[in-house]
Amino acid sequence: MIQPRKAINYFCIFLPFIFLQACSSFLFRNNVADLPENSQIITSGIDNFYKAFDLALEDTARAEEIFKEYYFSVGSKGLKDFYKSKIQSTEKFSDFVIHYRDFYQSIRKNVSDIYDLENQIFDHFKVFENLYPTGVFPDVYFVIGRFSSNGTISKNGLLIGTEILSRTDDLDTENWNKDILRISMERSHIPVTVAHELVHFNQSKMKKGNTLLWKSIREGSAEFIAKLISGETDGDYAAFKGRELEIWKDFKEDMDKSIWSPWQQESEKHPRNAGYWAGYMICKAYYKQIGDKEKAIYDILHIEDYQDFYNKSKVEKYLEDL
Repeated sequence: MIQPRKAINYFCIFLPFIFLQACSSFLFRNNVADLPENSQIITSGIDNFYKAFDLALEDTARAEEIFKEYYFSVGSKGLKDFYKSKIQSTEKFSDFVIHYRDFYQSIRKNVSDIYDLENQIFDHFKVFENLYPTGVFPDVYFVIGRFSSNGTISKNGLLIGTEILSRTDDLDTENWNKDILRISMERSHIPVTVAHELVHFNQSKMKKGNTLLWKSIREGSAEFIAKLISGETDGDYAAFKGRELEIWKDFKEDMDKSIWSPWQQESEKHPRNAGYWAGYMICKAYYKQIGDKEKAIYDILHIEDYQDFYNKSKVEKYLEDL
């Protein structure tokens, strides 16, 4: 998931909005199908959240206890995984939801029924299957969080933080908290986020590393393949236009270092999510060299030597020619 421009601070909570580090240790065969049509879309997390939400509004003093009993305790495997990696605290969760109750109420209709997007999600799965025939297709869990992630993965499937992906043109956002408004994404973007996380779930053949180059290609490859699948990237890279070469100069200086956070955050040197953008451009340049979608995807998802892949991409020449 993409890092937001600014996180929401509430009760001294810093809520980063980032993509999961899709480590291959997650990639077990639990709830994984060889065929796209065998994957399931699971929305019980949304239903259970709003049951708990209604009860909590009636007795805010017991909100944490209510969310524990009616949301988390009865949650799916996906929600339990999402809790461990992204929510982490029932107290902070309940405080956040009650504080921003008007927001959660306003998006209720938009998130309570997402099955109109099901065909598009499965169409993307089938495109990925055609491009990468050995791909696997996990279940997709839609859950409600506290603005900490719009998408991540676990061994059990793809986990989508639906409250972030809830905005529509006809939704009244006038009274939304400014940071919630900034971080929120269009509801129609849900299939793109799912496509991005699907790629992460299929990265088990990529060699692990610890450098900026490794992390950027890992995240950027999910962006690049998601673009081939859905026609869009999960992040917005419009701010990089016209600044490509100056940003690349800085990236080259850091790419062998074991750093990541500075290349997520906005700075004077580059817009936010510059690490994702850099990896995306490397993969895009490599694809231009290969010219074969299926081969490019196979090569990307089986990288053994990241420096060699970088060299073969001829990305600097690609950027100079833009």
